[in-house]
Amino acid sequence: MFAASPAHAAEQDGGAEVEILEQIALTQVSGLDFGTIIPSAAGGNINIRRNTGLCIANGGVTLVGTDCQRGEFLITGPSRQRVRITLASAPITLSQQSGTAIMVMDRVRINGNRNKRLNAAGQRTFYVSGRLQVGANQAPGVYDGTFDVTVDYR
Repeated sequence: MFAASPAHAAEQDGGAEVEILEQIALTQVSGLDFGTIIPSAAGGNINIRRNTGLCIANGGVTLVGTDCQRGEFLITGPSRQRVRITLASAPITLSQQSGTAIMVMDRVRINGNRNKRLNAAGQRTFYVSGRLQVGANQAPGVYDGTFDVTVDYR
């Protein structure tokens, strides 16, 4: 009669692998500063150019001194790593430190493309700029605010 033939089983070990990258670090080197201004009866704005850092006053606003500057950030991580920078969306409110007045930053940008590559030393600098709307007869004082900057692996 017919006999059952034994089952022929096969076995093979599978492999698994993982690469662990060092964490990306983000450091603010210098803050975004719209400088010292004098408002007038007409509103205006201060615009900081993202690629050059040039500060331009428009409308009824006058820049005084040279303290207007882009914000500078430093990314550190693995050599040649690709990263993506994400900024908070405008509008961003700046509030008077000793009062209730506000101003609005209606534009926030980085220099160049938001996708960057770290250099061989694992570093990359980028700059943040923006445009600040200054109201007519804006109340005197110091104004400040915050915005989020995120850097992720790409």
